[in-house]
Amino acid sequence: MSLRQEELRKAERPFYARGSKVKRCDTCLLPSAQCICGYKPSPATDVAVLFLMYKGEYYKPTNTGRLIADVVKENHAFLWDRTAPSAKLIALLHDETYYPIVVFPHEYATQDRCIDQPPMNTGKKLLFIFLDGTWREAKKMFVKSPYLHGFPVLGVSATAASDYLLRESSHAFQHCTAEVGISVLDLAGEKEGARTLAHYFSIFRREYLKGKPHLQHKLAFAAAQVKE
Repeated sequence: MSLRQEELRKAERPFYARGSKVKRCDTCLLPSAQCICGYKPSPATDVAVLFLMYKGEYYKPTNTGRLIADVVKENHAFLWDRTAPSAKLIALLHDETYYPIVVFPHEYATQDRCIDQPPMNTGKKLLFIFLDGTWREAKKMFVKSPYLHGFPVLGVSATAASDYLLRESSHAFQHCTAEVGISVLDLAGEKEGARTLAHYFSIFRREYLKGKPHLQHKLAFAAAQVKE
C-alpha cells in the first residue's frame, strides 16, 4: 500500500480502472459496504516477504499480496524494472541478514536452483520474493531480472485447485498471490501465520464477491469457506 501511494503521488494523471466509480475503502480497496479492515489480523511471523510488482499491479483491488503484508510483519514492495532496479531493492537482496528465496514454479528454473523446502538452519531470516503481476508479467520478471538469478527457487505444489474465483487462470498451477503465500508460510514452519492468512483470504474473497453481481454464482462456495 505504501508503494501504491508513492506511485499515485508520482502519477501525472489520475488512475482510472474498471470499477473506478465505486466508492472504496482507502485502506483495503474493497467497496465501502464490503470493507474488511475490521478483520485485519495482527502482523507476526519470523520471516520476511518482498513483492516485486509489475507496473499497475498495486492499483488493482483484486491484488492479494497486501493480505500477506497484513500478516507478515516485515514486508517490502518495489516496482519492477528490468534495467534499473531500485538501489534499495538491490541492497536488501544483498543484506547478509536475509536468505532470499524466489517463489516461482520450478519448470522455469534451472535444476540447481530448485528447492522444495526452505532451509531452516541458515542463521538468517528467510526473505521470500513474490513476483506480483499477471502470469505473463510474472514470467517476464523471472526471466528478465538478472539480479534474482543467483537465488534458490521455491516451487509451491499445484496439486490443489485454486480457490481464488476472482480471476480466471490459463494454467492449472496459477494460484493467486495469497494462496501461494499460505503454502509458503506453511513450508517455512509458520503454521499460525498460514492459518491466519488462509482465514483472512477467505474473508476477502467472500466480501469481494458480494460486490460483483456477475460473480454471485460463486458467492455460496466462497462464503462456505469462511470459518467464523
